[in-house]
Amino acid sequence: MDFRTNNIIEEYLTEQLDVFTPDEFYKYLKSKGAKVSKSDAAEILHVSDLVFSLVNNEFVTKAGVFTGRWFSFKPSREEVEKGYIIIGHRCIPFVNPDVPPDGISIMADGNPVESEAETFSMNLAMDTFALYGEGYILPYIFNDRNNTSIPLSSVQYSMPPEIKLTAWPLKKICGDVDFKYGDRILCRAISWNNGVVEMRPQVSRLTDFVISDDAVQREEWYTYFENGLLESFDRHGPASSIEEQLAFLFLENQEQLCIRNCGSTEEFLAHTTKIGFEPYGVESRIWRKGETVPYTGKWNGMDFERGALLSDMALTLTPRVIDAILEDRIYDKKRGKKDISDDFEEVIQTIFPNMGMISQEERRIVLLNIEKRNDILEKMYNQFSDYPIAEMRKRILHLFTKVSELFCAIGGSGVAAENFPQQELVILSQLYSHAVRLLEEVENSYMRPSFPTDDVSLSLDGMEETFDDISVTLYSALECNRFKGFEIVK
Repeated sequence: MDFRTNNIIEEYLTEQLDVFTPDEFYKYLKSKGAKVSKSDAAEILHVSDLVFSLVNNEFVTKAGVFTGRWFSFKPSREEVEKGYIIIGHRCIPFVNPDVPPDGISIMADGNPVESEAETFSMNLAMDTFALYGEGYILPYIFNDRNNTSIPLSSVQYSMPPEIKLTAWPLKKICGDVDFKYGDRILCRAISWNNGVVEMRPQVSRLTDFVISDDAVQREEWYTYFENGLLESFDRHGPASSIEEQLAFLFLENQEQLCIRNCGSTEEFLAHTTKIGFEPYGVESRIWRKGETVPYTGKWNGMDFERGALLSDMALTLTPRVIDAILEDRIYDKKRGKKDISDDFEEVIQTIFPNMGMISQEERRIVLLNIEKRNDILEKMYNQFSDYPIAEMRKRILHLFTKVSELFCAIGGSGVAAENFPQQELVILSQLYSHAVRLLEEVENSYMRPSFPTDDVSLSLDGMEETFDDISVTLYSALECNRFKGFEIVK
């Protein structure tokens, strides 16, 4: 699939607000000149994380679900005293997760509210970014555009007590309202894709003597939230992220949860005794307190069909990952490396370590596209702009290749996923998606001049060490399960 077609698909799936069918999606793509078959269009809808599948073969985008829906949060005492709020995780899942918290635009009374730099305690920052999950909290905090003095790589030595973050003045959001601690900010996304959020103050009517109707309704909200989340665990499992867990929850309980007198996820987690953050490989998920979050369960049929791991790999691969493999090859050729084949077989092997992942016809088409893309990249290749990130890309690709090979060995073994150590399998899956994401960032031409080499190198140190640890366990489990598959003839 070419880049133009990808852009047309992304435009539709991030801006379409109405419920639609696969036929309507296909007609739109054809009207824009996208080169995609009807069956491929339907498959895109079933695998895209921008879309929810509904009954009667209908679909709705995340933009369609969350645009205009009410949500709220209660600023902390520190924020109220400073007169500034930070966004952190508070707009999850109501805006595009690709928009970072410091990139969200706030509107009040129809006017944009300009952000400023303000210093907050590290404790508040950690609490307010918690829903990004273990492994992502610190990168989101330290990569804030107004944190220009404390690099993420310094965290290995000590955590700073304070940090400067992008913040928005409460006075500009609240106007003439005398905002106090205990009051809330009522929000709704007016542009999901671009992360534009309308905010207004919501004054608390709670007193020492009277419990307001609003407070009663918010207590009911927490009950709906808890019950909906417990049901969602069985239906959707741990999902791909906390953001996706909450997206399913709010999709399926819109009428009860997206109301003006709503609570917030962070308040719910402080309120509930049944649900909390639990480890999920190198990440975390919202789950039943004290329970291990499993890799397989009711949501994927318990026995998790053996080809699913390979399909997940094939679907995760993106044009930028393939570009990274090809550019690494071009970089080696420019430096005079001799043992580079002219037939791209090693490229195919890197992308698909298990050739059972694709048919011969698919392999022929992929090979043809790789050759064409390589010709384009060779003509565009700029050795000077590539040099600063080339060795980092090679290191990421080395890890990507080792993870892919183990993934394929497990996925092609015929052994059910439930027979492998669950947490190690979770971590392997996460390492794969993390490596893919790093390759996409390396290939983002806009990021290259400011690519965070030190931070990525630190992250890779941990990923490589983690892979070395889990690969021993998983290869042992693979051999053990293969051995069990043999039957002695008597």
